[in-house]
Amino acid sequence: MTYLRDDLKVLFPERTVEDFLAIDGETVKQEVASRRTYRFERGGQAFYMKAHFGVGWGEIFKNLLQLKRPVLGAENEWRAIRRFEQPGVGIETMRLAACGKQGWNPARQRSFIMTDALDDTVDLEHWLPELEQWPDRGERLRLKRAIIRRLGDIGCRLHGNGMNHRDFYLCHFRLDMSKAAPLPDADDLHIYLMDLHRVEQRDRLPERWAVKDIAGLLYSALFDSKGIVLHRSDMIRFIEAYTGQNWREALVSRQDFWRKVLARIMRTYRKDKGKTAPLPACLQHMV
Repeated sequence: MTYLRDDLKVLFPERTVEDFLAIDGETVKQEVASRRTYRFERGGQAFYMKAHFGVGWGEIFKNLLQLKRPVLGAENEWRAIRRFEQPGVGIETMRLAACGKQGWNPARQRSFIMTDALDDTVDLEHWLPELEQWPDRGERLRLKRAIIRRLGDIGCRLHGNGMNHRDFYLCHFRLDMSKAAPLPDADDLHIYLMDLHRVEQRDRLPERWAVKDIAGLLYSALFDSKGIVLHRSDMIRFIEAYTGQNWREALVSRQDFWRKVLARIMRTYRKDKGKTAPLPACLQHMV
């Protein structure tokens, strides 16, 4: 089966999965042989293609033995995009252009997802440290606070609708810079959540998956990105946006949740660095 957006049917004569997989372009990411992401242009428009060529039985069994749900191809990602688009969810992400899959064998299934290119965007892991150097303190703080609140809101929408990302890091959020003059408008932010191929959907999200997502986001802000300064007030804004509660109420009513988040951050740091994490002042009120 294949899907092609109506406004692109004149531009793309391709109709089968193999037709689309025959499209080539500039590789932007290929961490494993079974999956490749590349950029190409057609008719003056830019697109990204993520092609899946079958994960193999070894990868499937490895995931099952680790009690993980194996991701077989592109279908998981296009279903996540469709879910994000629903009015009750409203999370900004890539715009779906085309998708498809073929093959009954889960280990050899071939599939693809094509999206409109999100040009004039930057990932937050690399851009937020640049914002810290902005000379106008008032503008810098206003924009930084708006971004923090938006990230908390995205997490709330994601988890509140039974979904988890599994790679919920700053590098997977892209900020729209197309109208930046010279900074984005804090009152009209567009932040896109990317890399959705591991998103899981349920009727209700188990707490451990929400803990993993939030701990991953905070860890990436504190230790992966160089130059981001988080203060206690920043954490308060994030907690209030994520929970929809006053931060004091949120820390009391969900005390166990935030302690698990902090414990996972500390555990990840020890695993990555081989030593105990220095507890940042912005997290001390969560203990």
